Amino acid sequence: MDVMSALFDPELGSTSFTVERITYTRGREGTTSRSVTEQARGCIHPGTAETLKLLPEEERQEACVVIYTDYPLSTGTPEDAGASFTGADRIHWNGQTWRVVKVRDWSAFGYVQAYAVLLQETN
Repeated sequence: MDVMSALFDPELGSTSFTVERITYTRGREGTTSRSVTEQARGCIHPGTAETLKLLPEEERQEACVVIYTDYPLSTGTPEDAGASFTGADRIHWNGQTWRVVKVRDWSAFGYVQAYAVLLQETN
């Protein structure tokens, strides 16, 4: 089976979504951030109870999705990586924002599998 055709098949749940990647840069005046958004496409499915067990304990929430896409999603880079680092990708889909908490790199097969949790709105 061709994985790429499955990723983009609407009958299998293919949808478009926006990926927001925030880069933080340290400077003398403090830390600044810059956000870049890009369109992506793939299959997004609700997470199951088994899916939640795969997440770090602090990330286990009832609202979880699994994303299959050819877009190189990221959980971010460590803050001690240098003067610049990135936060976890944010997925804007279906009127909600999800934060990527785990990525399984299957790029040898043409896709990544990512787990994302729903971001709670704060006022």
